[in-house]
Amino acid sequence: MSREHDSFSVISINHEVAPLEVRERYSMDDTKVGALYANLRANSQISESLVLNTCNRFELYTETGEHASEQCVLETLAKAYQVDIEDLKAHLHLRSGRDAVQHLIEVAAGLRSQITGEAEIFGQVKAAYAVSQDHGYAGKTINRVFQKGFQAAKLIRNTTPVGQGQINIANVAVDLAGKIFGDLNAAAALSLGTGEIGEKTVKALRSRGAETFGVASRSQKRAEEVAREWGGIPRLLQDLEMYLPEYDIVIASVGADEAVITRQIIKRCFARRKGRPLFLIDLGLPRNIEKGCEDFDNVFLYNLDDLATIADENLAQRKQAVVDARTIAEQKSEFIWNAIVKRREHEKG
Repeated sequence: MSREHDSFSVISINHEVAPLEVRERYSMDDTKVGALYANLRANSQISESLVLNTCNRFELYTETGEHASEQCVLETLAKAYQVDIEDLKAHLHLRSGRDAVQHLIEVAAGLRSQITGEAEIFGQVKAAYAVSQDHGYAGKTINRVFQKGFQAAKLIRNTTPVGQGQINIANVAVDLAGKIFGDLNAAAALSLGTGEIGEKTVKALRSRGAETFGVASRSQKRAEEVAREWGGIPRLLQDLEMYLPEYDIVIASVGADEAVITRQIIKRCFARRKGRPLFLIDLGLPRNIEKGCEDFDNVFLYNLDDLATIADENLAQRKQAVVDARTIAEQKSEFIWNAIVKRREHEKG
């Protein structure tokens, strides 16, 4: 295949190629994403770009010039992360052409999510595309690939049972809490964070019968809004150490660069718990809870990778659905890519 036909590519850093501690290092906040977009636009060899940055994956889709190579994209990304390019390459997967299109379809359909079949990723991909499009970073190739890719992802979710049920990380976390405690009414639960995952956590707690739970946010107003919607007691995140000892289950999904629950906080709070077990479920990336918190007796810590393992145990009945869905993704990506190749050949004359 000619260089021209490989000019569309995706660089991906996710759970398939990188452990949690590596994904943590390569997560980006909105400011860093904005700076990366500016650097990509300033590179004359890169004509189109789209950044997909979620709690569990970073992906960069690009279209480069006819005589450019992926090296110019890798150099720009390594500069953004302030790492050596060889270190970066050790933790990513690069796909181009039709393979990149198929990857996008599988991502949007939830086939490549850590919790296979989860629905949130489709909205996250659409939001990333909207940002790229609104700011003029998307052109003919990205527009074509993503618009047709969304259609293919919808087809997969509508015609296969791969996404059957309410599959998301918040539900898996609350289900785990239910397995540990049995009746969630018997335990006091706390949701840290009121973003998309935090609100889904509170909703899942309520739907599974929990009545005694807290909703913590940096904003008192936001905590009260979520509590009014789903129940629970609104809490301020900055007062965490005051009320943490009251809770048996803590599910954390705070957007923060540093841990909000540290080993020292647990050490100070644990005496007030009088030996009662404390279950910590960390849905954050970067992580919200220091790993050292599990050093104490009767403190049990679960992270995103732990939950994915638990979710995979429930995947057996949907394995054929995943196979069928990937077949659709392969067929549709072939069709989309062939159309792009023909368009380029026509434009080239």
